[in-house]
Amino acid sequence: MATQTLYHISHVSNEHSDWMRASEFYIQEIQILENRLSEVSQRYTRDDVKADVEHYQNQFIIQRANFEDLIKDIKTHEIHMSDDAEKKALHLSNTTLAEHDAMRERFQHMEKFISNLRHDYNKFLSRYM
Repeated sequence: MATQTLYHISHVSNEHSDWMRASEFYIQEIQILENRLSEVSQRYTRDDVKADVEHYQNQFIIQRANFEDLIKDIKTHEIHMSDDAEKKALHLSNTTLAEHDAMRERFQHMEKFISNLRHDYNKFLSRYM
């Protein structure tokens, strides 16, 4: 019979809080970036600029939705962790930890993507602001 290693819930619950705060920050930041994009859109009417504006507008919509989905998934995972911890005296199973690790990778990927998007967007803004 295979044994499962159990980890205390406190080891991962703080990470959830960090992801939630960061995701909410990124959603707010996207709103600020969209406001600046609106200024560029009003100021420039050339087709090449409009195409870039549309590209960034679409990316901001997608990334906001991605972070909103992540927040929902984190909340769902917290419930799953709580149920798992209740059954195992505040410890988590390997399966739950694997789910947590996958969520961590997802968050890190999203964070890297938004950072790259912001960098590209700032280069775009520097040409037109």
